[in-house]
Amino acid sequence: MPKQRKRRGLRKVQLVPARALPLLKEAGVMLPDGEPEIVYGYLDRQGGPRRIIARYPGGWRADLRIRVDGSYSLTQSLKLKLTTQKPEGA
Repeated sequence: MPKQRKRRGLRKVQLVPARALPLLKEAGVMLPDGEPEIVYGYLDRQGGPRRIIARYPGGWRADLRIRVDGSYSLTQSLKLKLTTQKPEGA
């Protein structure tokens, strides 16, 4: 019988962007001005945020992970689409 993975107890919720902005700004998110299009949060059993994922217009994304001791890690990325062009005369 395979060993079952232990559940961390985090639950995913959709957050109001204005509620998540103070946490993202405090963490030092350097993204375009304005509110994110969509924000997901992962809350622990006490309702405290443990992870926030914000998606901004234009492909920007911020992923903030908050540890129990209050320290955090932040990842920011930009989704790009590359197109290839055929050389003229080919």
